[in-house]
Amino acid sequence: MPSVYTFTHSHNDILNALVEVFSIGRGTMREQWTTQAEILVEPVGWDALWKLSKRFCKKFEARFPCIALITVTSVDYEELTADVDVLSVQHESVSLPERVTDVPFIELWPTVKQREEFVNAEGTAEFIDLMRFYYENLWMPWDDQDNKVILSKTVEDRMSLWLELHNGSIPNSVARSIIMLRNSAINAHEKLRELDSSLCEGGMADEDDSLLPSNYISQCAEMNANLDSLIPKWSLYEDPLVREHYLALARTKWQENKSKRNVVALWQGGSMKEFTNISNFLKSKVSNEQNLMIMVSAEEGLSLEPEEVIVCSSNYEVPEMPLLRISLCSFNGATLKATEMRSCLLMMSEECKIQDLILNCARVNTIIVMRAGSLHVKNCKFSDDSENCQSDFAQGIVAMSEAKIIVEDCTFENFYSGLVVHEGAQVELRNCAIKRCGVGIQMYSGSHVKLDGTVISSCTEQSIRCELSANVDYKGAGMDGLEVASNCKIGAGNLQQEVLVVKQDSDML
Repeated sequence: MPSVYTFTHSHNDILNALVEVFSIGRGTMREQWTTQAEILVEPVGWDALWKLSKRFCKKFEARFPCIALITVTSVDYEELTADVDVLSVQHESVSLPERVTDVPFIELWPTVKQREEFVNAEGTAEFIDLMRFYYENLWMPWDDQDNKVILSKTVEDRMSLWLELHNGSIPNSVARSIIMLRNSAINAHEKLRELDSSLCEGGMADEDDSLLPSNYISQCAEMNANLDSLIPKWSLYEDPLVREHYLALARTKWQENKSKRNVVALWQGGSMKEFTNISNFLKSKVSNEQNLMIMVSAEEGLSLEPEEVIVCSSNYEVPEMPLLRISLCSFNGATLKATEMRSCLLMMSEECKIQDLILNCARVNTIIVMRAGSLHVKNCKFSDDSENCQSDFAQGIVAMSEAKIIVEDCTFENFYSGLVVHEGAQVELRNCAIKRCGVGIQMYSGSHVKLDGTVISSCTEQSIRCELSANVDYKGAGMDGLEVASNCKIGAGNLQQEVLVVKQDSDML
């Protein structure tokens, strides 16, 4: 994939640019962006990488995330969208239509190299980059309401909140509540869009209300009521004066809660016999120094920042939230799944443990992303049981640059990459099995992988793939960071054939 334009601006520069957008007139939010787009966005002929949204991935039955190279054939300034021709797709197994309409600008990244000589791709890219920042970080669904005017003061207040969320001024528990509140509003808005889209596809958008599906009006009323209920809650955080008073109270409560060693047991209910068995298990598991809470909602339980979570039902859906300093385990085995389509099941950092769980990849691209710190995984099964043939670029564990991971007695099955180990990361596998993957282990220059008692079998592309940095002469080179004990079986057994060393593709986005 070709390189794209990227921009590095200070927070103050971004704020000044946004204030300028919303200071031109007193139109609606979309009208303000449209005015700027008509000046700065090329009308036709520019090439870009398209990062498909979850909505398009669902529509085309492609796993999220998915990237395609496209060329823009026309733009709709009022809707801030483009019609595109698809030139190629990053993953060969994914099939997209040759022509796609109504692709939002914010899903497009103009490429540095353009086929049309006189296209101002850089100006287009910088405008879209600013608009993307607003929609990804500051936009709220009620901004789209008819006759709703967004003032520059509102943008300043939201930017202030965004900065506080990212600089540590707000306690983690409160920050997660704010993020979840925004996500809830966006999810309600998306469900409303899906309902409207289903009507349009059924040709009923202009029909009389009496002809609408029986549950349509009730579902719309429920989603709108949900959105309306979130507005006053959001106002507590958006107004800086109210926020400071609220945070002062929250910090006090957080300090009190921090001193407790919380253990959360997640259970959806069941028979008295099951309750008795779970109670006996928890008695043996939880110490007198710990504070036990039994909860139904995984979202509410995780928001308490417990030191340990015990999953007591056979299946549980977990929300999208970063996890740190936490231990996850189960009573009698349990399967964890994502609540909806997203990039990863568990985003973890600092010191974490996972034990006795089945981690399912059905709605995500990656099961665990370990950003930094230590992770110990024991007796877990990583599986992708998706029947969609386009799902074969899923990943089990991704270890980022500062991660140290030990994996014991675990199975990885049916992934494109079982494990991905980036530069600076350390991964040790003990008595593990990796089977029926495209690539068993994908590792990069500067990473370290140690295998002990581990079997890698039935990989369709390569058992182990090592990518060296672009500036390294890889001809005849080995991978210094790879240690394989004699009690391992890698593919057919010939390590030289089972380990492929290649040069890293520096042009990938």
